[in-house]
Amino acid sequence: MKLNFGQEVLVLPASVLSCCDDIDAAYLRVLLWLTSDLTLGQKPKQLAKLAGCDQKNLNAALAYWRENGVLSGEGEAASVPVMATVNQTPRVRKASEKAAEPEKHLHRADELPNYTSTQLAELMEQRNGVRVLVDEAQRIMGKIFNMSEVNILVGMLDYLGMSEESVLLLLAHCARIEKKGLRSIEKYAIRLVDQGISTPEALEEEFHAVEALRSFEGQIRSMFGMKARSLTAKEEKILRDWLSWGFDIDGVRMAYEITVNAIGEASLPYANSILKTWHEEGLHTASEIQAKLDADRTKKESENGGSVLGNSFDTDDLFAAALARSFNERQDH
Repeated sequence: MKLNFGQEVLVLPASVLSCCDDIDAAYLRVLLWLTSDLTLGQKPKQLAKLAGCDQKNLNAALAYWRENGVLSGEGEAASVPVMATVNQTPRVRKASEKAAEPEKHLHRADELPNYTSTQLAELMEQRNGVRVLVDEAQRIMGKIFNMSEVNILVGMLDYLGMSEESVLLLLAHCARIEKKGLRSIEKYAIRLVDQGISTPEALEEEFHAVEALRSFEGQIRSMFGMKARSLTAKEEKILRDWLSWGFDIDGVRMAYEITVNAIGEASLPYANSILKTWHEEGLHTASEIQAKLDADRTKKESENGGSVLGNSFDTDDLFAAALARSFNERQDH
């Protein structure tokens, strides 16, 4: 008889043999998974899931193996197995020695799964959804993934709890906004899940808003002659307000032209004053705004016997002048 080791080998301390009588099977699974990947010692949630036990049983298993000298370290988080030789006996800490510092509890992002190549191959073989996800994800991103990138995809399913559909929506969105690094996409996914945005419906709504703002920002930058610098928080809020108020680019262009006519330069805050006034009046589309301006002009002409201040000003000039006074007054306070 011989052992078929294949491509991977687990090495256990010989003292494990003397500890296996009547122990819970979960205890042995915990030790085997730890031995297969030492970093699981810092990922208690993932270790418990792989071993098929809850946190209470995981802590009991770790305590059992520590008490029997198979594991070393303190705290609930697992420490790495001691690869003992056949004759090695557990080392007893002297009273004068300081106890080891407890393991620092890691943030959730640091506990994302870290599967071996064999585990990933088995997952893709056993779970059709994972295989389909990887194939479609590679098509969306236009590349063949390496093991680390496949690991990230599976982590989004098994750790973040996202569905295959949600992951694919995320990848398609990131491809559209030219965010193609799987590591940065992973961080983006974590932020979304932490914000409670993980269902396909919630993600579609979020991505629509993000992409609309991105497209809108590009057009505004071109119109106002803005360079490639990042927007300030105030400027970004202004653009978000314009979108949430329901203005399209044509409505903004009308505010831009009035701004330049009034103060001789492009100004996002000044244009914002104009658009805020229109919003408060319930005017959002270019046709609605133009109809209001035309109505104001007709009214002024009627009040002045068919002319507006001797035809020296039109309605836009009067509107711009009034806004300029109002804007300047606010700026002074």
